Parts: sequence; structure tokens; C-alpha cells
Amino acid sequence: MTSTASLASTVNYSGKTGSARWEGRLVEDAEVFTSFVRGVVRDRISDTASGFETDISGLASTGMSSEFVERLLAAVREPESWEIGEALAECALQHDSGLEVHLPWNTVRDRRTPRASLPGADLVGFVKDGETVLLLIGEVKTSSDANTPPNVMYGGSGMTWQLQASATKLDIQHALLRWLQSRCRLAPYRELYEKAVHCFLSSEGRELLLMGILIRDTKPDERDLKGRARAMAEVIGDPTRIDLLAWYLPIVMTDWQDLLTAEEAA
Repeated sequence: MTSTASLASTVNYSGKTGSARWEGRLVEDAEVFTSFVRGVVRDRISDTASGFETDISGLASTGMSSEFVERLLAAVREPESWEIGEALAECALQHDSGLEVHLPWNTVRDRRTPRASLPGADLVGFVKDGETVLLLIGEVKTSSDANTPPNVMYGGSGMTWQLQASATKLDIQHALLRWLQSRCRLAPYRELYEKAVHCFLSSEGRELLLMGILIRDTKPDERDLKGRARAMAEVIGDPTRIDLLAWYLPIVMTDWQDLLTAEEAA
């Protein structure tokens, strides 16, 4: 199977009201989805770009230590559905949304315990539109819920509340900017950081992009996003941008783990 860096999705529905827009994208080709998971998402989850495995293996100088290193590197638990969903969302956003999104740090590196759920926003980065760069703060929800909208969109742990909190609570914004600044000290992210934060500060914290991503293994339904987008637009106006995006995937969530672990067909 040939790896692809795109989900080749099609827009199933879209809309806009005030400061908010919503869009549902359908991925129909199961083979393309499988290739994307194996060729793009798997690398994001395992964080191959960090070079950790190569570095550790290079430090093992004896046969005994090499054997230990092999056992150490193999001691990796299987990712949970929400972790796969978050990685899928990050990769889909960068490869299949039509937006120029920059996520300067893989948050997998921040987990100090195997099952850690990190506090704060799921996505922190930048979106570039021409010469304009905006701070991007996002939340990801993964759901097989038969309800429309799914329950993950509501309540204190739901997407809407979390996005609104990120847009209005100074303590959350302070923590996110501090986290981001320490990861954007070098090019090319330093320039993006300076431009985005300048816009954010000069607008007194209002000029940014709030991004909500919903990952589904159900049939597309505009009700998943439309009502939530309209409700947010009534609370948060310009110049804040609100984008709610959903990807509807052709393979059920319970089978995603098998896609990650199975070897690609010859």
C-alpha cells in the first residue's frame, strides 16, 4: 500500500454565521484512510521525529545493554482511542483542511507517565493566511456516539465550554502562551510566534483562532456542529475566529488500533 499525506476528503456540509464557521469532511476511501494512519498518524503518535529510539540505541555499547535497550524500547503500551483521535486530528488539520497550520511541538513528548492526560488545550500553534499569523487554540473530541450532536460537545468537559474558556480566561491564556514561548525560541517558529502574539496582545486577547475538531466514525450530519457554532458566535464575536471542523471516517474507531499495529501490505 502506498503511503499518502492526504485523507482525500470531500466537504459534505459547511456554513458560516458571524465569527463562526463549520465544515464536515467525509473520507470515503478506507484504503486511503488506512494508508494515512500508517504513514502519517503512526509517526505522530510514536513521535519518530524526536529521534529518541536512534539516540537510545546509539548509547548502548555492550551486548547486554543492547538487549536491555530492545526490551526498554518495546515497552510501549497501545494508545487509547482518544490519543489516536488527537493524533488523527492534528494530522488531518495539517494535511487535509486547506489551512496552513503550524504546530511547533508534539505534546506526546510532554507526557511523563504512560497514561498522562495533559492539562490545557489539545492544540496550540499558529495558522498563517498570507502575511497574517494568528494564534491557534484548539480542542479535539473523538466520538462514536449515535447522538447528534454527540455528548462530547456539551458540558464542562465538552468542546464548546473548553473553547470559550480558552477565549475568555486570562489564566488559561497566560499558561498557553508561556508553554508556547518556550517551544518557539528558534526559526521558523519564533517569527510565527512574534507575529501571532503581537496580533493577540494588540487586540487585548481577541484576535486568535479557536479551532474545534470532531473526529467521527459515523455518517455526516451537520447538526454535529451547526448548533454549537451558532451558539459560540453569539458569545464570541470578531475579531476572534471560530472554526469547527469534523472528519467522518470510513473505519470504525474500535479498529483504529489494528491499523496502527498491523504491518502494511506488501
